[in-house]
Amino acid sequence: MRKTIFFSAGILLLTSCTGRIKTPDITGTVYEAHTLKPLENAEIYLDEDSKTKTDAQGRFHIGKKMYSEKISVGGEAPPVIYKMTVSKKEYKDTIIHYKNLFGGGNKNLTVKYDSIVLKKK
Repeated sequence: MRKTIFFSAGILLLTSCTGRIKTPDITGTVYEAHTLKPLENAEIYLDEDSKTKTDAQGRFHIGKKMYSEKISVGGEAPPVIYKMTVSKKEYKDTIIHYKNLFGGGNKNLTVKYDSIVLKKK
């Protein structure tokens, strides 16, 4: 009986649940290519739960999304991968691919896009 309890306790210590990043905290600013003026109401889209529009200064923010994952000792943090589409009527879409191989373990991961430029069609 003691061996079973010791073995079970050992397994519990080696395996646990932890919070992981699905998508980081994302901020940025969108500009018009020709004038370099901020673009209001440009759409920023990751998925149905992660979308927003730019404000009057062209700025946007998408909050981070977390999930729980059962991990074992020595397990690596999962990658954070997303595709972000920036669009506005009469402008060509800009698609940004992001990949951080070990970012899922960093609960404070933030990504900032200083200048995303949209060109007219």
